[in-house]
Amino acid sequence: MLGAEKKFIDKVLKAGKGLSKEILFHEAGILIRSLRKRLRMTQKQLAKRTEVPQSYIAKLESGKTSPSLQTLEKIFRSLGCSLALILVPETDPDTVLKKQAFLAAQKRVKRIAGTMALEEQLPRKEALEEMLLSEQKRLLDSETSKIWD
Repeated sequence: MLGAEKKFIDKVLKAGKGLSKEILFHEAGILIRSLRKRLRMTQKQLAKRTEVPQSYIAKLESGKTSPSLQTLEKIFRSLGCSLALILVPETDPDTVLKKQAFLAAQKRVKRIAGTMALEEQLPRKEALEEMLLSEQKRLLDSETSKIWD
């Protein structure tokens, strides 16, 4: 199951990564205004088609209000478009997983080392580092959600 989800999300992230910086991160109001003007539609006409007040369209386009996702879908449908969510990765998911598994492993090894130190059985620094990397690998291989605890 996890393999299918990984393939799916990797495909979505690849699409998001492939988008040009020029078209990313525009405010909804800018997109609405640009598309409305491209369609030669007035705010009043869009408001009527969307069944929202014209003043609300004006506030959206000027960035004075933020619409709900439901309202955005309604407005873009009125403009002849479908609204799609696209993920734009800031960090590769495998990198995030490795970092989080390392932090979880660090926590566990630190706890074990603390107990061993109390019993005056603390291993060498190299052995602790080996334990850390081994625990990180175990956590990654186990596909557990416990790395987030």
